[in-house]
Amino acid sequence: MTSSPDTNAEAVAELYGELSEFHERICDSNLHLGYWDGEDDTSSFQAATARLTDLMIDRLAPDKGQRVLDIGCGIGQPAFRLAEHHEVEIVGVTVSCRQIARATERARELGLENRARFERVDALDLSYADGTFDAAWFFESLIHMPDKGRALSEAARVLKPGSRLVLADMFHEPDQDWSTLHPTVTAITLDAYRPLLEAAGFRILDVQDVTPHILVPDPVRVSLRAQMLEHRDEWLRIAGADVVNAMLDPEVNTFYTPGLGYVLITAERV
Repeated sequence: MTSSPDTNAEAVAELYGELSEFHERICDSNLHLGYWDGEDDTSSFQAATARLTDLMIDRLAPDKGQRVLDIGCGIGQPAFRLAEHHEVEIVGVTVSCRQIARATERARELGLENRARFERVDALDLSYADGTFDAAWFFESLIHMPDKGRALSEAARVLKPGSRLVLADMFHEPDQDWSTLHPTVTAITLDAYRPLLEAAGFRILDVQDVTPHILVPDPVRVSLRAQMLEHRDEWLRIAGADVVNAMLDPEVNTFYTPGLGYVLITAERV
C-alpha cells in the first residue's frame, strides 16, 4: 500500500501505530475526543470519550444481527462498546498493522472475537463486495483522508440501500483552516459535508454541531496537562519537539484550537 496525493495512509499508519499503544497505556483506549455537557461537567476524559461513543451508537441505531463497518477503527474501543450493547457483527478497518494486532488481541481478551474482527484495509479502496454491510461509521477518521469524496463513495458502495452512515468529524471555520499545520489531517468547512455526502449517494438525516461539548473543562485540562508533562519524553519521541512544546506552553490552551469545530452527522444510503 503506497501513499499518493489523495492518500496519506503510510503516514497515518506510522503515527497511529505508536500513538495508539502509548495512549492506551497512559490514558484510555479511545483515540477520539470527549463530550462534556458544559463547563460544570468535570467528568474524566475516559467518561467523556465513552459518552461520545454512546452518542454515535444511538445515531447508528443498529438492529440485532446487522453487520457494521468501523472505518478507521483504531484499537477497537468504540467497536467493543457497540458490541457490548448490541448483538451485531463488526468489521473494523485501519491502515495500521499495529492497531489491527492490538484490536484483535483485545477482542480475544474481551471474548468478542466472534463478533468483532479487524483488518488492514484502506478506506479509499475497501476490499468488500457491494452491499456487504448494514451500517457504518467514520469516528474521527474521515479527517485523515484527503480524498473524502472517494472515501464516502466507497462507504456507500459497500452499504446496502437504506443503511445508516454516522460521522464524527472535526471541521474548520471559514478562513481558519487549522489543519494546514498538521501533515496527517485535512479539515473541511461544516457546509462542505452535505454536498460530499449527497454526491457519494447519501441522504442527510441530521447534522449537529457539538463544538461547545468537546471543549475540555479546566479541571480536566489541568489533569491531562500534568499527565503529558509526566510522559514528556515519550511524547517528544512520537510527536516531535515543535508539537510537544506547543502543547505544553502554559500560555496556550492545549486542548483548544481556534477555528476547530466538531460535528455529528447521520446519513442514509439511498
